[in-house]
Amino acid sequence: MLSETIKLTAKFKLKETPEGLDELFKTYREIVNYLITHAFENHVTSFYRLKKETYKSLREEYPNLPSHYLYTACQMATSIYKSYRKRRKKGKANGKPVFKGQW
Repeated sequence: MLSETIKLTAKFKLKETPEGLDELFKTYREIVNYLITHAFENHVTSFYRLKKETYKSLREEYPNLPSHYLYTACQMATSIYKSYRKRRKKGKANGKPVFKGQW
């Protein structure tokens, strides 16, 4: 028997942003960009290696954030860096990868 996984996503706009959400997004963007920079400078493409090298320092710097945020930021940073490397090989990317994340 064959099984399939279906992933549903949805976009929606809020009339007004809940208090503190902009600050949380800004913090998340900073974390992801830090991780991308670390991956770029140390040529890290493995999620586990990036997490191993940076998790403790991020945990100390952001003790109030849930650990899941740091975990998903590492996943996002590795996927952005891997995508950047593929694009660079094709000649479509130059400079340094950056996460803009506009919410």
